[in-house]
Amino acid sequence: MTHRASARFWRSYRALPGEVRKLADRCFALPKADPAHRSLHFKKAAAFQSVRVELHYRALAVDADDGDIVWFWTARTPSTTPR
Repeated sequence: MTHRASARFWRSYRALPGEVRKLADRCFALPKADPAHRSLHFKKAAAFQSVRVELHYRALAVDADDGDIVWFWTARTPSTTPR
């Protein structure tokens, strides 16, 4: 299985704060060494793959026909804690 990123992913990635981009870089390097690394928190959500970058950020991907995973979005997720 190969991971690749779409142009849309890179646009959303560049919009992330610098600290989050650095953390995302470390997270996205993990699948190269161990695709099932526990700290990635992969989650299947309908037709999407979701991975947590940190508590408030996620990246989304879809399974491609060739067996690859194509990342297309990353951003801050809405807070689920009551205010």
